[in-house]
Amino acid sequence: MRVIVTTSDTYLWALRPLAFLMDRYWRHQRVVVGGFSEPEFETPFEFHSIGKMDDYPINKWSDALIKLLLDIPDEVVLLMLEDMWPVRTVNREAIKILYDYMQQFEYVAKIDLCADRLYAHGMRDYGHAGCLDLVISMPGSPYHLSLMPGLWRKEHLLKALVPGETPWEVELNGTVRLSHDRDVIVLGTRQWPLKVTLAFRGGDFGKLLLDDLDKADVEAMKEKGLLDPWKSE
Repeated sequence: MRVIVTTSDTYLWALRPLAFLMDRYWRHQRVVVGGFSEPEFETPFEFHSIGKMDDYPINKWSDALIKLLLDIPDEVVLLMLEDMWPVRTVNREAIKILYDYMQQFEYVAKIDLCADRLYAHGMRDYGHAGCLDLVISMPGSPYHLSLMPGLWRKEHLLKALVPGETPWEVELNGTVRLSHDRDVIVLGTRQWPLKVTLAFRGGDFGKLLLDDLDKADVEAMKEKGLLDPWKSE
């Protein structure tokens, strides 16, 4: 299983704190970064260029994601954005169980790995996978197509995507499209295998949201200059 992280030239710096926290809480996990220009600093991640960033302005964010998904052969991927930083040890065993579950049941479009679907309106219990309690997201519930970290069956995600949308439109308009596909379901768990913080909102990296991070991690990253987007050392 590969983790696919999307980014852009503007936010390449966010890969450095992400790498630091991955080393702390998700070591040796294979990560492929889908972006435009390859970072000039070293990271432990593989890099896959989608093309030139100028060809994919924010209103064509979905075009870039579609291109990335088509470039990747994996049937099931763990998709997350560059500012979704892990805050505690990731439950690898739980994610492996859910990955195998998706391989078995091809009608599962997504399994949310955080608590996004657990607290969604109209959520219901939906059996179990191994020791994990599954919940089902009701079609039409807010952010039924959420970009919070989750396992996606690529073919179902591609059906819900259309060109010419921002990431916010993907979540809002994509929710409607995915909700109309009654041949697939979206699941989550009560166990929260992957807990992350959203480091910044709306592109404002001047206001990092670090309250959910361990204070020692924050101090270590500050000392290394990892939280300053204008430094690469």
